Amino acid sequence: MSTRIPPIPDSDFGADGDLHRHGDLLWIPLRQRWSTVVGKPEELVRQEWVRRLVQEGGYSLGQMDQERRDLTHGTGSPRADIVVWGSAELKAQGAEALMVVETKAVDGPVILSDFRQGESYARAGGSEFLVAATASAHSTYQLTKGFPGRATQVNSWPTKADFADARKLEQLKSSLRVFDRDEFQKLLFDCHSLLRDHHAMTPDRAFDTISRVLFIKLDIERNGQWGTFTTDYLDKRKRYMRGSDAPLHQVLFDETKQSFKADNLFEDNDTLDISPATFRELVSKLQRFNLSKTSDDVKGIAFERFLGRTFRGELGQFFTPRPVVDFMVESLAPVEGELICDPAAGSGGFLIRVFEEVRAQIGAEIEAAKTAAFEKIAAEYKDDDPEEKLAERDRRIDEAFDALNEDLKPSGNDGKPVETRVGRLAWHCIYGTDKEPRAARTAKMNMVMHGDGHGGIHWHDGLVNINGIFDGRFDIVVTNPPFGASVTDTQLVGATTESDVPDDPAYVKRQSSKYGHDWREAHDAVVNARNQPILDLFEIGRGRKGRQTEILFVERCLNLLKPGGRLGIVLPNGNLNASSLDWLRRWVEGRAYLRGVVSLPQETFKFSKASVSASIVFLEKFTEEDTARWSDAWRSATTQLRDTYSKKREDLIAAHQDRIFTANGDEGLVQVLADLAAVDIKPTLGKPQTKPVDGLVEGAVVTKLGGMTWTGNPTDGAAALAGKTRYRELSLPLKATISAELTALRKQLRLVDDEEQRACWSLVRKSFDYPVFMATPQTVGITATGETGPHVPNDLPEVLDAWRKFQLSNESIREQ
Repeated sequence: MSTRIPPIPDSDFGADGDLHRHGDLLWIPLRQRWSTVVGKPEELVRQEWVRRLVQEGGYSLGQMDQERRDLTHGTGSPRADIVVWGSAELKAQGAEALMVVETKAVDGPVILSDFRQGESYARAGGSEFLVAATASAHSTYQLTKGFPGRATQVNSWPTKADFADARKLEQLKSSLRVFDRDEFQKLLFDCHSLLRDHHAMTPDRAFDTISRVLFIKLDIERNGQWGTFTTDYLDKRKRYMRGSDAPLHQVLFDETKQSFKADNLFEDNDTLDISPATFRELVSKLQRFNLSKTSDDVKGIAFERFLGRTFRGELGQFFTPRPVVDFMVESLAPVEGELICDPAAGSGGFLIRVFEEVRAQIGAEIEAAKTAAFEKIAAEYKDDDPEEKLAERDRRIDEAFDALNEDLKPSGNDGKPVETRVGRLAWHCIYGTDKEPRAARTAKMNMVMHGDGHGGIHWHDGLVNINGIFDGRFDIVVTNPPFGASVTDTQLVGATTESDVPDDPAYVKRQSSKYGHDWREAHDAVVNARNQPILDLFEIGRGRKGRQTEILFVERCLNLLKPGGRLGIVLPNGNLNASSLDWLRRWVEGRAYLRGVVSLPQETFKFSKASVSASIVFLEKFTEEDTARWSDAWRSATTQLRDTYSKKREDLIAAHQDRIFTANGDEGLVQVLADLAAVDIKPTLGKPQTKPVDGLVEGAVVTKLGGMTWTGNPTDGAAALAGKTRYRELSLPLKATISAELTALRKQLRLVDDEEQRACWSLVRKSFDYPVFMATPQTVGITATGETGPHVPNDLPEVLDAWRKFQLSNESIREQ
């Protein structure tokens, strides 16, 4: 059954400036014919750009062509979707083109490598501009001539009027692609100011409100209700609302809370405490930005700049400077498939940087695969093949690219997990917690803005297990824990929302299925610890009245790591050099290698409320083999030193015995002991017992003295008995003096105990001798006022180079 061809339309475009459609047929102005679009979604995108070039760009159809090959380079040369010349005459002459537009039917951001056909044509045809467009986004590039040519992204594509004005064209060329990003960032600041002016909100309340509005927008987009987040929708709904109805913005927020219920971000009674008029104004500012479609670099960097400015002021305790974040993540070198956690995630900076780093690695591999696919498919065709064959080649290349690009998707259009390489990274490899709800919400939104990966972030106490965050699971832990606070024995597991762990059957079944037996053991341990001090979850906290929060996080981070896992943590310098915390350093030394210490300048955290002198510490958790070797080193050291220190103790006791038994030379006791010696009886202290101390510092021992006993075989039993009796009578009044002498001996023995411990540590350290990277950068890319950027001096890139060389050197030594 044939489809009736409609008549030729009176105009190239409809009355409203739209494309002519007739069922499955689409009018093609450049070909002056109707064409079916069944199975040709790319045709719709291409014709939409023909329309834009005419109506928005001022170009005529006569100076344009579509599906054009550069025949001067052979019939197999690249094909361009749309080519624009300076005039119809220049087109007829085959002159150099002004601009090439290459289109794809895929929905999503532009990936320049997918448009290599159009770029090749543009370069071959001498065009200076390339527009790469998908169904939902486009990017404009200025192409430089020569080899290798560069493609520099600029703000917008040039109109016909731009080409006629040299000054305008030069301005367009020099405008880097920052307009959308700056515009979105400005909108966020405008929203912030609006809330301050309309509702006298403090910066933190304003930030919370903007975050909630953004969550509403994201939820609406992901549910496909595109028209709901518009002023038009709000105005229409307002007509039908009754006085008893809840405000529409609160209804939308309640729906959003339900959508994100599993993320535990909002309390049931949380409200969006603004007026309908304010909400409408916020919507009017944000409605044209599609969070799901806008490229990650636009919305992510814009949100992070807005976030940084806000957090550096009122909320600085949740913000780690981006240059420090970059350095720590690059130093830890995460790779695809590794699990990463930040148990004190704050605004999510570390996790976002990990996501970006690994996603870039995946992207580079996919780009290499695209090149290989392109070369393999292209090799199957010849330059003089018929046009149909070459079109088949181009279609196969596009299909191969589309298939490879699937692995770059972090989530589905509905915001749910997808089984792609970036999807697995986003949903199964990145985890974080923060006990401050504002920080947790911010981290989630920050992750969404940078390309998703928010599913593993929770509002929860980072010291207590939740979801997939439990001991022995992670390859990398990277964090900047809170400084200056304390965890006391009054803070109990389960006493607050953020320290509790759900244990309803549905949750347990879901998590057990996802994480297996190890999760169940870790979960049961925390559930069984409810109403007990959080301190008791940790070896260094058990039985204590309190510990500094950052000290507990050291143990928490090491516990979270797999054997051999890597830790990067920011710690106050007092943890590294205070004598009172020597026990902590020794405790860590027996569980992990100290790989590096980078001392940060004082101004690094001066902008925040937690202005402290701090360092970055890199640790590598012992493997089972390392732990066994550590134990062997201790056994060897104690065995080697046992006889030496046993003799020291015996000599010390022998030197003190006379002073103890005679109460420091009492004449009566001296005489009695002489009389007893005459009948072969003398007092002695029992053999001392040296026992390990149950504590945090390995190798600690304590010597226990034996009680006084009488030794010898008396030659005169009656005299011996009388002498012992007399000794007791005379020593009773001198008990305090004897006790003081015993105390003096015990002090001397404790010194020997400490000396033995230090000697053991010295031997163990010799057998565990390894180099430690140390650096003291003078600048780290941030000023005392919190300013960052390429203009701020930063020594960390040089430190990173030195760190990598250090690691390579050590790896080669270990392999020898």
